[in-house]
Amino acid sequence: MTRRTQRVGSLVRDALGRLILADLSDPRIDPARTSIVRVEVPEDLMTAKVFVSVLGDEASQRKTLRALKHAAGHIQELLGKRLALKHTPRLTFEFDKNFQDTLEIYRIIEDAMQEIRDKDAAGSQDAQADPADSQ
Repeated sequence: MTRRTQRVGSLVRDALGRLILADLSDPRIDPARTSIVRVEVPEDLMTAKVFVSVLGDEASQRKTLRALKHAAGHIQELLGKRLALKHTPRLTFEFDKNFQDTLEIYRIIEDAMQEIRDKDAAGSQDAQADPADSQ
């Protein structure tokens, strides 16, 4: 990725984030749960692969992705009005698997930390319950 494609990708990501928050009225897209994680733009700047993350269950994630794909032309038109580019990139939407993997790892760590806290709490309760054993 060149500096130019990174800059255009960043501009597209920021503009799409604002579009989703303010300009889309599709009830299938919840702006509070939908995030544009990153945008990959090739050297020719004609297309943009938009990676999204949707908080919620799998059904709501699929529904949101279908809605974004269905509205891609309209979103591209709105994007063209906001960005000063010679050509507005053709948008494709995909789930960001890396973000989902990160959330899963975070959940596993939280579960492990809770187990440690539970064991520590049980251990301190056992020590307080029988002070004669500690002598």
